[in-house]
Amino acid sequence: MAIYHLEAKIISRGAGRSAIAAAAYQSGEKLYNAYDGLTHDYRKKGGILHTEILLPPQAPAAWKERQILWEAVETAEKTRDSRLARQLIVALPVELAQEDWLRLLRSFLQKECVDQGMCADLAIHDPDGHNPHAHILLTMRPLNTQGQWQAKTQKEYLCSKAGQEQGFTAQEFLQAKTEGWEKQYKYKNPQGRTAWLTPSQAVQNPEWVRCSKQPKAAKFGRQNPLCARWNSQEQLLQWRCAWAEAVNHALEEKQQTARVTHLSHAAQGIAEQPTVHEGYHARKLEKQGISADRCELNRQIRADNALLHTLKEQLEKWTEWVGQGVEKMAALLEQLRSNLILLQYRVLSNEARTDIYKREAAYMRPLLKDVDDTNRQLTEIQLQRQKAQADKKSLSPLQLRKYRHLSEQIAALTEELEELQSRRHMLMEKLYCKKDSDVTRREKELVQLTLMIEQLDTQRNSLQEQLKKDLQHFTGLINSIPEPDREAVMDERVRLRKQITRELYHSLQAKELEFNFSRAANAERKIDDFTGETGQMQKILLRKRKKQTSRQGRNSEERAL
Repeated sequence: MAIYHLEAKIISRGAGRSAIAAAAYQSGEKLYNAYDGLTHDYRKKGGILHTEILLPPQAPAAWKERQILWEAVETAEKTRDSRLARQLIVALPVELAQEDWLRLLRSFLQKECVDQGMCADLAIHDPDGHNPHAHILLTMRPLNTQGQWQAKTQKEYLCSKAGQEQGFTAQEFLQAKTEGWEKQYKYKNPQGRTAWLTPSQAVQNPEWVRCSKQPKAAKFGRQNPLCARWNSQEQLLQWRCAWAEAVNHALEEKQQTARVTHLSHAAQGIAEQPTVHEGYHARKLEKQGISADRCELNRQIRADNALLHTLKEQLEKWTEWVGQGVEKMAALLEQLRSNLILLQYRVLSNEARTDIYKREAAYMRPLLKDVDDTNRQLTEIQLQRQKAQADKKSLSPLQLRKYRHLSEQIAALTEELEELQSRRHMLMEKLYCKKDSDVTRREKELVQLTLMIEQLDTQRNSLQEQLKKDLQHFTGLINSIPEPDREAVMDERVRLRKQITRELYHSLQAKELEFNFSRAANAERKIDDFTGETGQMQKILLRKRKKQTSRQGRNSEERAL
């Protein structure tokens, strides 16, 4: 089943990650990071189906090589907490083939990222054969027309004029200066107080002495407009929407009926999924007018049990009516046929509900197992990383080889943790879970689903057993009708059938929460097939139609005469 998943992360040195390590991990290659001297070798990593780099036209052609591209990124960033790259992780629809995934990814990345000036490094992963997804690394610095990195931010000088303060970049200040704006510098008076003054203000206050060469500037500078857009919440929402549209378009092209949406249940106006066990939450939903599966199942079972009890009592009474005349026998047989249809409808409803629960259980069971396995791996790797970090901290400055080995091990474990956390996030989305407590609830639901399937199986057996007895009784009653009366009884049954069947359908519509007309019609056909009356009824209707046609013909002749 196609699912929607798009996760965005930042690769940051402040979080202990590097763009080189992330690129090596997702591509399964060996890459060297000159910034910290570490080598990241993931050539033994499995489950990587395809890797590819997409570049904007102004980017150097040499960046098609992964080592050169991400080395250029690492070299451009100077600080210990630099944001190096953005990573997108998207789920790929299982309904499509690998070549379709490639077309989908290339089209999406070209339009949404590369055409905007980003370099994109993509890798398709499917380590377990049923969870295809793509890792995408995007550069965060724009390129100029010569293929050189632009600055993420520009220094913004806070200038003053007539008591007002405004920020200008170095280029903007050239024009602002002619309009009377001045930079502000830190000054100090004999009492030790400091203040930001313009040179003209300082001339009027000779006791203030300039104590800093740097002019007053905004703390974080002014962000490059392209960077600001790429880092915005609007950009992320645009990607989420565009990915959903791209996936749906690809599915439609391949004539697949599955569709995905980036909207939450709340945004779609869908109420929270009802819990399947009858308890506080189910009862709360019932009070709000929302049917809870567990409560509905219990209501249906009670109704089925009441029906079985009623039918057993009716069989005993109807046995006494045998031989009571054509009209009574016809009414009795049609009423019994109506009850047979009702029983068959309940059997079909039971089978449909059982099928739904079995499909839901089959969907949830492997996902919950994957979540459990992923959580266990996360715990193990977190412990390994903590141990490696502790060992690294205890090393002496002379143990350089050991230090480098532990650093590479920590980097590898960090990338593996990121992969597992993304996998866990994707699995939880498939289960419609946001937090651990939701997963626990889904585990309880799976247990309840199993119990409900067993209950439905037991109830279906009871319904089928009663249906078998009633069919035998129905056949016995027909056989007990004297031969001369059978045709008359059948004619009377044809006359009564439409009204009795209509009453049955009205009764079902009133009692069933989700009445299914086609299921009722199917139950009626099955009962007529079981009793062998389908062909017989068609013959009677044909005979009546011929009589009616003949009568109409005679009436026409009489009117003509």
